[in-house]
Amino acid sequence: MSGILGWSQNKPFDVGNPLEVAPALSGNYGELRPNHFHGGLDIKTGGQEGLNVHTVESGYVSRIKISPYGYGKAVYVTHPNGYTTVYGHLRALNDSIARYTKRIQYEQKSFAVDVYPGENDLHVLKGDIIAFSGNTGGSGGPHLHFEVRETETEVPRNPLLFQFPLNDSKRPIIESVAIKPLDRGGNISGSTTGRHYRATANSISSNGAITIEGDFGIEVSGYDHQDGSGNKNGIYKIEAFIDEQRFAAFTADSIPFSQSRFLNALIDYEYYYQKHVRFIRLYRLPGNILENVTYKQNGRLSPEDGGHTIRVIAKDVSGNSSEVEFEVDFKKLADTPEQKQEMIRWNGDYYFETDEHQLHIPKGAIYRDEAANILDGEDFIEVLNSRIPLQKSIQIKIKSTIEQEGELIARVTKDGRPIRALQTRREGEWLIAESRSFGRFGISHDQTKPQIKSVNFRSGSRLSTREVVFQIKDNLSGIESFRVLANNQWILAEYDPKRARLSFFTDDLPKSPEAQELMVEVIDMARNVATFEGTFINP
Repeated sequence: MSGILGWSQNKPFDVGNPLEVAPALSGNYGELRPNHFHGGLDIKTGGQEGLNVHTVESGYVSRIKISPYGYGKAVYVTHPNGYTTVYGHLRALNDSIARYTKRIQYEQKSFAVDVYPGENDLHVLKGDIIAFSGNTGGSGGPHLHFEVRETETEVPRNPLLFQFPLNDSKRPIIESVAIKPLDRGGNISGSTTGRHYRATANSISSNGAITIEGDFGIEVSGYDHQDGSGNKNGIYKIEAFIDEQRFAAFTADSIPFSQSRFLNALIDYEYYYQKHVRFIRLYRLPGNILENVTYKQNGRLSPEDGGHTIRVIAKDVSGNSSEVEFEVDFKKLADTPEQKQEMIRWNGDYYFETDEHQLHIPKGAIYRDEAANILDGEDFIEVLNSRIPLQKSIQIKIKSTIEQEGELIARVTKDGRPIRALQTRREGEWLIAESRSFGRFGISHDQTKPQIKSVNFRSGSRLSTREVVFQIKDNLSGIESFRVLANNQWILAEYDPKRARLSFFTDDLPKSPEAQELMVEVIDMARNVATFEGTFINP
């Protein structure tokens, strides 16, 4: 690889295809994912790993992040015109980037590293092979994750807006429209919880006229798809009108990572929790700060009494569009007295304390005021329910006067069975943990060591394979750390939690015709330690 020559700072940033196969998407920018918007394009690799990954423009490798989670093995290339491209879920890096990374891993004695090379360390030219596609990290199958970010802000931008070479002749699909009452006592055709209507042709399917009493909001579900792929991806733009006046618009063009979790305020989270279908709210919850959604009067519809026309349009980057239009008959409600009930305010801190339990819900943790439904049991505390999303972690404290091995706070079922262990610390008589979801919490115990099982290593034998593989698992708290030692020297090993797989290459082991010592150590979140010991011959 060589330096950047003849680069024009004013050159338009049009990105090409980083792969050598025709681009087809399994995921697009801004589509709705668990707790976040997707930050780039997922480009199909035909179910294969090891495809050449090319940098789409000249620049330098500005970051290399290796992790068992997230993007797995990822390379970031910064370009002189203000943008950085990201290539994730890689199986392997090219030789020069791999050597650079491996040196840092051995210096830090860690598989997971986050490295920021200097401007003159790893130059690349447009079209250079920088890596090979894979399935590492949180990937659900082989593909390449590709992003375009603003270098200064690190805000990801929609790559399709940079002339990414993708054919798209298919229009987005609006599947359903929901109408929700926003006034206490309001209803939609008699339902106080709202109605969902299937989209048919250019309208929606309803049995009779849609009558509405009280202020209301509109929600939409649907998908987009592109040529070369049958995947249901996200919609780029949704606009909504009442009597030809636009009252809301969602655009997937530029969403900062700091705002990505606010997706849970954008969607009807309770409906998603129950039905596994995401409806985009075209009205704003008080705690929703997303900047890629615009509203008139927060999308809350309160027109004059009588008939009104609602129209929803879905568009993609290529200009394909679809729409639905329908009529509603609206009637205002008389003001109703405010219900007197203790509330947890979205814009304030909330504290709950008893002799056995303490709870802190920080300001901005929820998106709207919620009734303070907290059940303080003898051996548990139950806080609201899992159908209410959290933007920030809540803090739970449970008194434990007698310190025991492996004790931790966990989300538990009604019969006390642990569902998910929380990373727990002790301060005096209190166990303390943070949770990113509501539910029932209690003290559980993890005194079971992780499991280590050899897949292809036989102690005392001569190594006959290029890669040594172990399976590692934990019963409750989860794996916190691992290490492999050969003759008490640290050896680089790779952990893949999807497959519970720990592996290392025999090339990294010391050479000797004599038997040498191997140790694999795995520690879980409750500090239980498991070890595997054996010998090997690596002539």
